[in-house]
Amino acid sequence: MNWISLALRNLLRNARRSITTIAAVALGYAATNIFAGFAGYMFASIQEAHIYEQINGHIQIWKKGARDYGGSDPAAYLISAEEFENIKTIASKDERIDLAAGMLEVTGNLDYEGNPGYFFGQAMVPSERETIFSRSTALKSADGPNQTGAAITDDNPFGISVAPGMSENLKLELGASVILMAPTIHGQMNAMDAEIVQIKDVAAEALNNHYTFMPLELGQILYDTQGVSSVRVLLKNDDDTDAVVASIQAALPESEWEVIPWYKVSRLYLKTKRMFDIIFGLVFVIIAVIVIMSVLNTIGMAVVERTREIGTLRAIGLKRPGVVRLFGIESAFLGVIGAITGLIVTVGFSLLIATIKPTWAPPVTAREIVWEIHLRPEYLLLTFVLLVIFTSLAAIAPATRAAKQSIVNSLGHV
Repeated sequence: MNWISLALRNLLRNARRSITTIAAVALGYAATNIFAGFAGYMFASIQEAHIYEQINGHIQIWKKGARDYGGSDPAAYLISAEEFENIKTIASKDERIDLAAGMLEVTGNLDYEGNPGYFFGQAMVPSERETIFSRSTALKSADGPNQTGAAITDDNPFGISVAPGMSENLKLELGASVILMAPTIHGQMNAMDAEIVQIKDVAAEALNNHYTFMPLELGQILYDTQGVSSVRVLLKNDDDTDAVVASIQAALPESEWEVIPWYKVSRLYLKTKRMFDIIFGLVFVIIAVIVIMSVLNTIGMAVVERTREIGTLRAIGLKRPGVVRLFGIESAFLGVIGAITGLIVTVGFSLLIATIKPTWAPPVTAREIVWEIHLRPEYLLLTFVLLVIFTSLAAIAPATRAAKQSIVNSLGHV
């Protein structure tokens, strides 16, 4: 208790210098964790947007080689109706799986009053697509849901949705009758009438000018097939992804099928995570160096100013390790108080962001979205402990140097 009391008195006696060091530790702690919170928000947004908003699901099942195929044959690598039913049977036996939905990739031309436009998109059972999409909470538009028209339903197999960019380019309006043209799996050109019942924003900017969604029934009629391109598996819990992938792989021949978790499909997620991990590491190192230098300066100045005090303590029996211990405790207090202050600043800033809801436009999106700070408890604890350790260790060198001086020289110091 005497050590703690003495250390606190020394900090209060040099209040201005102590406050400066505490501020450096607090700002370093806050900057590190606010950046980590923003990075966490980025990771969560990319994950949720990929799984739910882009209707990719947690797991995708493809025929072997289908994802690398660049040919023009739409029948190549299609999953037949029988194979699709077998996959759905496997999925229905796994309680961790919420849904196994078939998705048919469709490309062709959309003609409106003689104005053709290239489209690519997805054909799925509308209710299954909505089940996946409804779980999206990321990439929330600042202006609310950006869509007009009615929902695409299972009852209307000829109602389609287009992206705003495509609607603007072809002057499409709600209720417009269009003609969809595409080659069937047998190589014959097919054309189907469809109606624009919805104009809906898409998260990815690259899709904005050409994306179309249609019911699976319409897509299969257009391609003259009962097959699907892939199966999108939606799980009840994100954490079960790897375990379910292993289960499905065990049930399907590896030589014929690819079972891919969402994070391997989304190259953007992996690249962004690696980039932010490197940036976060560099930021933390820079901040740690600044904090350590600030503590070194504070303790170094304290040692110089208190040389006679150190000599007096040595003269009344305090050993050299005791001098180091005293300055170490003072530094530890600087770290603890600074980290607690930084924690308060971090939480306060995150609450402020949650209240004012600032917006920004990420590079890969076509909308203004609300950005957030996702505080991560493990980072808050880790940086707290590390900063306290760093500040404590920073006192060892100057305190050791002071303790090595002779008592006579210390007492005669001016």
